[in-house]
Amino acid sequence: MKIFCTGNPVRKTIAYALGADLNASLSSGWDFTLPATILQFKETIQQYTVFVNSAYIAPGIQETLMNECQSEWTKINTRGHIINIGTTLENTNDSSQYAQSKRNLKHRSLQLSDETGISGVKTTYIVLGGLGADGCNPGDVAQTIRCIVAQPFRVPLIQVESVK
Repeated sequence: MKIFCTGNPVRKTIAYALGADLNASLSSGWDFTLPATILQFKETIQQYTVFVNSAYIAPGIQETLMNECQSEWTKINTRGHIINIGTTLENTNDSSQYAQSKRNLKHRSLQLSDETGISGVKTTYIVLGGLGADGCNPGDVAQTIRCIVAQPFRVPLIQVESVK
């Protein structure tokens, strides 16, 4: 399994803990707000079987990356797995662009999971209840991702929260 992950592997994040084959972040030259970078993503993702869509970049970018990944993998008949990372903030009345973008990502992720089933690209949406010192440990989240990807069945939605 080859993993492509958005996020900065230098910080203590999911990208860091996952030890992905490729980590794409602004600090490593991947500016996903640029059309040329989206094109680069479409070409590069074809070499991977797991895409961990963990970094919020700007409104709608995570959804765009998920859709482009699914489209590219479908073209070349890759039975890959897209893992979308959300937040419990989306379950509140927060009206920020961040929360709305995560709500949209969740809706599309679940829709795509229904459309592709187990015969095509699997899609999982993970709702995280905090990440870091007072929240979920990035290493535990990475272990959860690896477990989900290893399953022969679909896991469309999972919520992971720290113990309080």
